[in-house]
Amino acid sequence: MSAAAPPLASRRILVVDDQASIRSVLRAALAEAGAQVIEAESGEAALRAARGETPDLILLDLAMPGMNGWQVLETLRAAPETAAVPVILQTSSGDFPSYEQARRHSVAAFISKPFRLADVVETCRRTLGGARPLLGRLQDEPPPASVQVRDAQGRLLAVGTLVDADAGGAQIELDSALAQGQHIALTVLGASGPERHEAEVRWVSQADRRFVHGLRFRK
Repeated sequence: MSAAAPPLASRRILVVDDQASIRSVLRAALAEAGAQVIEAESGEAALRAARGETPDLILLDLAMPGMNGWQVLETLRAAPETAAVPVILQTSSGDFPSYEQARRHSVAAFISKPFRLADVVETCRRTLGGARPLLGRLQDEPPPASVQVRDAQGRLLAVGTLVDADAGGAQIELDSALAQGQHIALTVLGASGPERHEAEVRWVSQADRRFVHGLRFRK
């Protein structure tokens, strides 16, 4: 039996970040997973690379001097040759964008800084496989899992749906807002049975009458 191909084999990923150290570690992790990595140190360089290199995926820092991530994204979406390229935004807890703004710009997913390289690779793999957690599920995917949120005393605070999750945290959508920094008990009611996590609310963003929460699982 032949060995399985690397998860990102031969896929072209454009990494856009003004910090050389971040570009370097992302390049190493993505290249090890099989990707062909293109780097850009600014928004202007990113647009030139996107037009000239035709990437399969763009990993875009939101907070950059000069042309920021939103401006790059608007320009990409306005050009026919780059309008459909999936984009993952890199954000930090201090500059996390609004959920609805991300949906309007067809952002596929978020990666929060500080990130774990394994999570970056997995998010890229899932996005290139067709997953779009911020834009609704794929037609052949199962319905989103339900979630229950309780406080430390076990009182039910809210119910909602799971938007996305990895080993370090989750994004959930509720009909009421929790407090940033609040510690909660999260139960995910998936097809394989309930999963329970202790978590901290890292950010809250309103989308219409729904509230999207970013959680970090507590060890």
